[in-house]
Amino acid sequence: MMALGAAIGLLAGCSTTSPSTSPATSQIKSVSPVCAASDAFSASLTNFKDTLKPGATVEQIQSARDQVKKAYDDLLNAAGDAAKERVDAVKSAQQKFAAAVNAVPDTATLSQAANSLRDEAANVQAAVSDLSNDVEC
Repeated sequence: MMALGAAIGLLAGCSTTSPSTSPATSQIKSVSPVCAASDAFSASLTNFKDTLKPGATVEQIQSARDQVKKAYDDLLNAAGDAAKERVDAVKSAQQKFAAAVNAVPDTATLSQAANSLRDEAANVQAAVSDLSNDVEC
């Protein structure tokens, strides 16, 4: 129970940030960095979902959360304004994921929280997959 509370508190640190890009590079930017960043973000979400299991330590969950946050920031920076509609969909899915993390009651068990968080992480992965397809990874 205490581990779940700590995990939720740690996961609440997932936030969205806006990348700073110049408009002139929006469509000229190479898609290769976007593809690599998409793959890394998707892998970090898979790792996060895999970490949500009985016996997981707070440190393991925190590490997985940190990987998701870094990979998300890297993806936003790599994407810039390229495929803006798809990037916006990823942002929206990630915001729903963060909201789901914040909505887990303190009284929930890890297994109760894990199922909904896995589902939200899968939704983010689907949005990342759409972005990858749109930029022809």
